[in-house]
Amino acid sequence: MLISVIIPVHNGEELLSTCLESVRSCTSDWIECIVVDDGSTDGTVEVYRKCVHGDARFRIINQENAGVSAARNRGLAEAAGDYVFFLDADDFIDIIKWPEIISHAADSSFDLIAFGYYDSFGSGKVKKELFPKGCDISKALLATTLLNACWGKLLRKEIIVKNGISFRNELETCEDAIFILEFAQKAKSYCLINSCVLYYRIHPGGVMRRKAIDNKLSDLSALYARRLEYLDANYDETLRKITYRQFFSIVTALFRECAGNRRIPDIRRAYCTYMKNAMILEIIAKTKMKDLTPFYKKFEYFLMRAGFFALLAAYFKAKAALMPDRRIRGKRMIKNGE
Repeated sequence: MLISVIIPVHNGEELLSTCLESVRSCTSDWIECIVVDDGSTDGTVEVYRKCVHGDARFRIINQENAGVSAARNRGLAEAAGDYVFFLDADDFIDIIKWPEIISHAADSSFDLIAFGYYDSFGSGKVKKELFPKGCDISKALLATTLLNACWGKLLRKEIIVKNGISFRNELETCEDAIFILEFAQKAKSYCLINSCVLYYRIHPGGVMRRKAIDNKLSDLSALYARRLEYLDANYDETLRKITYRQFFSIVTALFRECAGNRRIPDIRRAYCTYMKNAMILEIIAKTKMKDLTPFYKKFEYFLMRAGFFALLAAYFKAKAALMPDRRIRGKRMIKNGE
């Protein structure tokens, strides 16, 4: 049994060493670590060489800068393991959890083994992210954020290869959520483990460019379409309700992220544009206020439905100022020139 840990990295010299040391701390020979350097122009390669010198379990692959999806796909192509385990270069494994990860892989009776994780905020705060009690795979996919990312999971490689599952290069965000959704549809068995095995670093958000928000909306539309397909194949009214509730939360998080350091008139104009987006309109139309919790979600819903964009702008600007560590889940490596 072998686990292939795949780490894509682009200009990650500042945090890569912590990530690599957390993998190297595993004493088992049942792992290999593939670092895919996506055209870094800083000291990433030097950091790698210093950290893993002499450890035959590690290897680095260099490629022209092509983005995180291409880097992960390259790692998949090179992986020799029975399971793959993705890890972002700015995150790191809880080193005391390696025996647990190895044990679950050694059992090898599940195609998908998903773990909890710690949100690690820039302020030093740490928060556990665990599966709700009684959660099954559909609820985990549609009602939580724990399966929005590809990292922190043991994925049977045979399922990926047999079904031609890969990361979509044209997407800047949501690519891993779509990857996991497609994998889960093909997996015959799964196990959700309420044990946090890695630290997911959440960096304080800076000024959000409108181009970035527009790209996120476009990518979110791709995920929205795939999840609706999943719902059509697994129709359940409760699932449908929680799916729209989850997407409404994603939209409001985007609106908060958009507020950032902008002036309220600029935020208002942006919201007027976003509220013409067909996906957002459909999400709001199919989300029921009575299904939203906590109460502030009902207030956000009311402002959107009523078209009170100036008030909505002031509200999210204040919320963004009060919650600087919060942001949309999911990171992306930057392509040169962006």
